[in-house]
Amino acid sequence: MNPSNFIHPDDAAALQALKNIPIFPTVMEKLFQYGLDEIRWSENVTTNLRLSERQLPEIYKHLPPICHKLGIRIPELYLQTSPIPNAWTSGNNRVYIVVTLGLIRRFKDEELDAVLAHECGHILCQHVLYSMLADSIYNLGDFFVESIVGQIGSVAMKPLKQALVAWSRASELTADRVACLITSASTMTRVLARLEGMPKSILNDMDYEAWCAQGADYENLKNGNAWKKIIRYMANTDIDHPYGPVRAYEVNRWEGSSQCKQLKKQIKLIGSGKRCPKCGNFIDEAWGFCKNCGNKLN
Repeated sequence: MNPSNFIHPDDAAALQALKNIPIFPTVMEKLFQYGLDEIRWSENVTTNLRLSERQLPEIYKHLPPICHKLGIRIPELYLQTSPIPNAWTSGNNRVYIVVTLGLIRRFKDEELDAVLAHECGHILCQHVLYSMLADSIYNLGDFFVESIVGQIGSVAMKPLKQALVAWSRASELTADRVACLITSASTMTRVLARLEGMPKSILNDMDYEAWCAQGADYENLKNGNAWKKIIRYMANTDIDHPYGPVRAYEVNRWEGSSQCKQLKKQIKLIGSGKRCPKCGNFIDEAWGFCKNCGNKLN
């Protein structure tokens, strides 16, 4: 799977804007200089439960098939006992996914697949390194930030922070597309509604199309007058994830695209595990000839 085939345009644009900031390489160097990758992994491995084929296999079994379909190595998977439903991916030299007990209790079967596929999407698209930087600046206290500011100045840090949070929001839209490829837009929409804290009694009666329409109304502010664009910017400026209905609208719109349909066919072929004996590409059992090399199959 090549990320260029499905990356959200906002993600690509925001990442380029981030890379164009002159101090960006310096900050990335500092990230590794202070060993935050190793510190974070050591904290994770000593406080969370590592899942495997031996350790809670009913949860772990969801992960390997997703990684196989996406063509990535299986990351380590950990369970945190927090009651708040959440999941995230971290690590540069040793990538790992963390899911909370609150999430495992709330999400089952295909919905859990969607969550894990979303996190695997971050890995596939190489988002993790930039996510660690964003988290370091916003959540690891003043030491890391002040050590950088002391060398490059607080004024220079402001555009970097703004660019990081803008990219962080956009990267979620790309990862949602990966979840859609592995499951479906409707599954991802239910997941997003659950993450919004909707109680089960509401979820069963929700009109998800109407909820997506709310996201469309918000996104349409992009095309409005200058004041509407300012309103949208102000509503977005301090959040690192897009709003739930916006994500739902975006993933449902993308599922109807020819790009998504073609990639879903590719995922299905990979999932079958059957290859052409001549060229080695994945094939469909119903094919009489390999569509890649023309080899007769039946």
